[in-house]
Amino acid sequence: MLDNPIQLDGKIAVVTGASGGIGRAIVQRLRAQGATVIPTDVQVPVDADALFYQLDVTDTQAIEALAQYVHTTYGRLDIWVNNAGMLARSDALDLDESMWDKTLNINLRASVFGCQAAAQVMKAGGGGALVNLSSYAGLKARPNCIDYASAKAAIHHATKCLSLEFGPHNIRVNAIAPGYIDTPMSAWMHADAAIKAEYLKKTSVGRLGNPDEIALGVLYLVSPMASYVTGHTLVIDGGVMNS
Repeated sequence: MLDNPIQLDGKIAVVTGASGGIGRAIVQRLRAQGATVIPTDVQVPVDADALFYQLDVTDTQAIEALAQYVHTTYGRLDIWVNNAGMLARSDALDLDESMWDKTLNINLRASVFGCQAAAQVMKAGGGGALVNLSSYAGLKARPNCIDYASAKAAIHHATKCLSLEFGPHNIRVNAIAPGYIDTPMSAWMHADAAIKAEYLKKTSVGRLGNPDEIALGVLYLVSPMASYVTGHTLVIDGGVMNS
């Protein structure tokens, strides 16, 4: 029996996309449980702390450099959360190749190569935990985001494939699929009361989720509580998948 199944004392973690609502919440939750967290994003926020690391997740060499930097600086890497993402709503008939490429690069490619870079370090250190941020849109068809939904659907399968390959190295790989969360990415919903009300009808709980509810799911997956969980997508959607 684990004495402190949710404590992360001494663990070293990286969180991408850490300037957004969910990213900030993940950083705060992991730190609250004792982890040393390196937040990253493409732009350095004005309130960035000393550990903040500027990272463009579309640059695979930069991702590899970050993983090596963490290993050199801290001697280990235990947790890596691929949270960086983007959503540009568009009808399929209006979607152009550049937006398709950008969306898949940020939402899918960066997650796969983030897992690869982190796993190289974790393998040498005896193991670790990887979490990919997906979406309910990767599990349930929705309009106006074929690029985003396709990338998130691929995240689910990539997570399973990676869990098979990394499992022998004591590296667990899981995903989180949020529903409607109150973040800047869902600002399009907030701007129109009628649209927001229509979407909320699709949830069982009748409200938007908050970023910390996603962060708690990440905390579970990277903690000893989930030591026997890998290749799994944890859906945190307030019941959207039930509608």
